Amino acid sequence: MIRSFRTIRLSGSLRNRDSSDRAPIDRKYLPDRWSVIAILAIALAAFTGTGLTDIGQAGLLQAENIQQTDTGPAMGSPIQEKLEELQQRFDESLKSFVWDFSRSADTNYDGWPDDWQRRTGNRYPQYVKIAIEAHDLKVMRETRDVDATVMRFWPSIRKWFPSLPVLPPSLADLLCDRYLRIELDGGLAMVQSQKVPTSRMYQYRFSADIMTSGLRHDTARAELVFVDEQGMELESHSTPIVRGSSGWKEYAVNNLRAPRLAKYMFVRVSVEGGEDGLEDIRGFIGFDNLRVEPFPQLQLVTDRPLGIYDYGSGVTATAVVLGLPKGASRVRFHLFDADKNEMASEASSIRSLVQSTPIPSNISVSSEPSESRSATTDMRFDWKMPRLSPGFYTVKAVIEGTGVDELESQTTLAVIEPLVEKRGFGCFGWTLPYQNQRDTARTALDPSAIQTQGQHSTIGIPQDDGTIPPRDFVNWLLQIGVDWVKYPAWIAPDDEVRASQIADLFTRLQDSKIQTVGLLDRPPEDQFANYDLRSQREIVASELFRDFEVWQPLLEPVMSRLTLKVRKWQLGADDDFSFLGRTRLQESVKSIATGLQGYGQPLDITINWPWNEPTLSSQQRSWKAVCRSIQPALTAEELDAYLSLDPESRRHVDAKTWILLNPLPKGRYDRDTRILDLIQRMATVRKHRVEAAFVSNPHDSETGLLTSDSRPDEMLLPWRTTAQLIGDLRQMGSLKMRSRANSIIFAGETRAVLMVWADNPTEELIYLGEDVYAIDVWGKTSELPLENYENRQVQRVKIGKLPTFLVDVDPDLLAFRMSVELKQTQLDSILGQTQPLELKFKNPVRDGLAGNVRIRSPMSWKFEQPSLNWELIGGRDTTEPFNVVLDNSAKVGRYELALDFELQTIPPKRFTVYREINVGPHGLELKATTDILEGGQLKVEVEMQNHSEKPLLYDCMVFPQSGRQYQRRFISVEPGETVRRDFYWSDGAELIGTTLLLRAGEQDGHRILNYEIPVRRQ
Repeated sequence: MIRSFRTIRLSGSLRNRDSSDRAPIDRKYLPDRWSVIAILAIALAAFTGTGLTDIGQAGLLQAENIQQTDTGPAMGSPIQEKLEELQQRFDESLKSFVWDFSRSADTNYDGWPDDWQRRTGNRYPQYVKIAIEAHDLKVMRETRDVDATVMRFWPSIRKWFPSLPVLPPSLADLLCDRYLRIELDGGLAMVQSQKVPTSRMYQYRFSADIMTSGLRHDTARAELVFVDEQGMELESHSTPIVRGSSGWKEYAVNNLRAPRLAKYMFVRVSVEGGEDGLEDIRGFIGFDNLRVEPFPQLQLVTDRPLGIYDYGSGVTATAVVLGLPKGASRVRFHLFDADKNEMASEASSIRSLVQSTPIPSNISVSSEPSESRSATTDMRFDWKMPRLSPGFYTVKAVIEGTGVDELESQTTLAVIEPLVEKRGFGCFGWTLPYQNQRDTARTALDPSAIQTQGQHSTIGIPQDDGTIPPRDFVNWLLQIGVDWVKYPAWIAPDDEVRASQIADLFTRLQDSKIQTVGLLDRPPEDQFANYDLRSQREIVASELFRDFEVWQPLLEPVMSRLTLKVRKWQLGADDDFSFLGRTRLQESVKSIATGLQGYGQPLDITINWPWNEPTLSSQQRSWKAVCRSIQPALTAEELDAYLSLDPESRRHVDAKTWILLNPLPKGRYDRDTRILDLIQRMATVRKHRVEAAFVSNPHDSETGLLTSDSRPDEMLLPWRTTAQLIGDLRQMGSLKMRSRANSIIFAGETRAVLMVWADNPTEELIYLGEDVYAIDVWGKTSELPLENYENRQVQRVKIGKLPTFLVDVDPDLLAFRMSVELKQTQLDSILGQTQPLELKFKNPVRDGLAGNVRIRSPMSWKFEQPSLNWELIGGRDTTEPFNVVLDNSAKVGRYELALDFELQTIPPKRFTVYREINVGPHGLELKATTDILEGGQLKVEVEMQNHSEKPLLYDCMVFPQSGRQYQRRFISVEPGETVRRDFYWSDGAELIGTTLLLRAGEQDGHRILNYEIPVRRQ
C-alpha cells in the first residue's frame, strides 16, 4: 500500500490497430496521452488479474506469515513428518489482522468503517466528526478525474477486450491511502473495531500509526482489548499516550498474551480529555494501520513463581513453546549474573523431544482459546541450573534453527540467604498499588491475586484456583526484608469476600511483626459518581473526604472490621498533597479520624506533606504522622539537610516522620548510580529519627524493585541487603580510612555494620574484629581472613564503587577508632626544637579500660617518649601528650602517623590507627612543578602562596642529586599573594626520575623548609 505520492509514473507503448471498421472518434473527447496510458494499464491489470489484491472485508487484512523451511531431519523420516505436522498446523493459523481504512473498509461509501462501533452518551457527543479521509486530497481529486475519463472510454475498451468487467477498477481506490480522522469539537470520542478470534497460543504485537494536530488538553491512544465469550472486557493494552501536535508515527506494544478465558479481541481508538476536565474544541487526530501480529510464543518460567530462591536450593527453568515455527531445531538457555556475564548455557534439541513425545490425536492450532486444547500443543524444555551463589540472575531462552526469526524470552531470579541472625524492627517498607486500577491489574501485588499458571506467576484478578495463600505472601515479604506495608483498603461496603481477604492479610502481617498501614486513596470506580467529582484530577483525599454524609456510610462497614486489626491509616496516595492549604485542616482531619474510627480504637492518621513546605506545629495538627516526598527525589545530601531542619526527625515528638524512598529512574541513570544513590539515602534515613521509609510502587518499571509479574528487578537485592543489615541500626558516624574510601558506621545494642565504598577501586588493610565478613549489595558473603601486616593482624577489604557491608565488626573497637584524633593538625617547620603533639581518645565501654599506645613516625622525627601506658574508666576520654623534635633533614608536607594501640582485654586487641598531619609554617602553601623544554632544558617552577597576615621572605636553594651546581633565588611573598620563580638546568633529560631538594630558609626567622621535587615531564 502506498502511503502518499506526488507523481504517478506509468510506462509502456500502445500498438496501432487496424480501426478502419471503427467509427471515427471526435477528437475533443479524446483523453490526453497520460490518461490513455492509465486507461490501458488499468485495462491490462483487469484483464490479466495482476495488481489487484482482495484484502478482505471491512478493511480487515489477514496476511499469512511466510516461514522458511529447515534443513532438519531427512525427508520422509518419522521425526521429520512429526515436525512438519506440528509446524504446518501452526503456520495455517498464524494470521495478522490489519485495519488500514482502505476503500474495502467502507463498502457502502458512507465514510464510516464497516462493522465499527462508536460510543455515544455523556461527554461522547455525535457532533464530533469521525470519518475516513484521504491522506492526500489532491491525489484523490486527480485520480477521480482519471476515473471519470476511464469511465467514458470503458465501453470502447471493452470492445477491444471483451473479457473485461462491466465497470472499470477505480484508480482512486487503488492508489489513495486513507485513514480515520477525528475532528475535535469539545467532546470525547471512542470507536472500536469488530471482534476477531484470539488464542493463548500466540504472543502478539499491537501497533498503530497516530497523528495529532493542535491538541492542548486532549490525548489520543489506541488499545488492544481482550474479551471473553460473552464480550466482557478482560484486559486492555494501550499504546503510549499522544499529546500536542505530532506527525505520523508508529506506536507499538510488544509481547502481549491473551489472558485466561479470552476468546476474542478488538482494537479501540479513543480521545480523552485532560485531567483538569477541559477538552479541546479545535484540532484533529488521525489513526491508521492498526495491526495485530501473532508470533510463536516462548514462555520462560522457573519452578518458584516469584523467583526467590534460598541459597542451596535447586533452580529449574522451563521454556514453554506454543506454536512451533518452521526451521526450529533447538532451545538454548543462557544464565547471566548481575553484571551481564554469562555463567552457564545449555541447548535442548526439539528433534529429541518430538522423537520421545507422541503427537496427541486432538492436537489443534485453532484460534479458539480452549485451555485444554492449547495445553496439548505446548512443548516444554527443562533446564536444571548449576548451583548458584547468592545474587541476581537473568535467564534467557532462545529458539534457534535455520531461517527462524529471533524468538527469545527471559526472566529473572534472586538467590538469597539470611543476612542477620535475628530479625529486628526495621523502618523500610513498601506501598502496594491499588489492585483494581486500570492497566495495573496485573502489576498489583495482591496476595489474593497472585496466581500460578503452570509454573508461571501473574498478578491479576483473584481466581478460584492456583492462588498463592496470604501466608506464603507474608513469608515472601519477610524473605525480601519488608518491615512496613501500606495496603489499599478502600473497598465496596458490600464486598464481604474482599473485606475478609484484607482482614486475614492484615492479621498475618501484624502477627509476623510487619508494621501495617491501611491506605485510603481511592474508592472503587463504580462509587465515583457518589462523590460528585468533575474530573480525574479530583480523585484526591481532600475531595473524597469533603462530605462526611457521603463517605462515612460507604466506609463504615469496612472500617468497623479493619480498624480492629490496624491502627495506622493514611489518607490519600503517596503523591497526594491535596490537604495542603485546606482551611481548618486540624478540625477536618480530626473529624475524618472520628468518622473512620466509629466505635473502635482511636486511629493514628497520616497525611502527605511535600518537603518544600514547612510542617505545622503540634498545636496546629491532629494527625500522628506526615509522609514527606518531592519530585524529583532528594539526593542523600539534600535529604540529610531537610531532615536536620525537620523538628519531628530531630527529637521525640508526637508527630512521626515517614518518607518516600524510590530508586532513581532506570531510563535516566545507569545501574550502579541508582544503587549507590538508593543505599546512600537509606543510610541517611538511619541517621535521623525517621519512623518509616517506603518505596511507593515496587512494580514501577522506572523506579520500582520488581518486574510487572512480581519477579526480582535489579534494584531488589540492593534494597533488601541494605534494609536487612541496617534497618534497625543507627548511623553513628564514619571512619577515617587509610585508602581514603568512604565509610559509614551503623550500630545497635548487640551488633555493628561498617559500610564502605570508593569512587575508584581500592583496598583497605584494617583490623575490625575476629570474625568479620563482607556482604556485597547482591547479598553475597565473603570471608575476610586475618593476615599479618606491620606486625599486626588485619583484614584485607576490597572496596569498589558499589557499597560493601562489613558485618560482625567489633562495635567497641569501631567506637574506639572513631574517638582517636590528633589535637594538632600541623607542626611548624622549626627544626631542632621541641614541639607538643597531643593524642586524644575515649574509652567507649562502661567498664574500665587500660592499654598502651606507640607512635610510629618518619626517621627525621624524634620523640622523647614514643610509647605511653594509659588507663581510663568507662565512658571517659583522655589526651596524652607527646613531645617531638624535627631534625635538620625533616621535610615539609603531609605525613601519615601510625598509632599502634594494644588494649588489655581478654584476649588482648592490637591494632593500628592512621592519622595525618601537616609539617610547615602556618599560612604558607608551597608547590613545585617540573618540565622539559624544547631545547632540552629542565624547568622547575616553585610557587608560594601566603595565607598569613605578614610578608614572608625565603632564601631558596634547589640541589640536584647528580652533583650539578645548585641554584638560588630569593622569594618574597606579600600577604594574600602567590609568587612563582623558575629554575633551569641544561640537559634536563638526564635528571628525569631523580629528586631535587628545595631548601628554603626564612629570613629574620628560624624556619627551614626542606621540600622534595620529583623530576618528570608534564
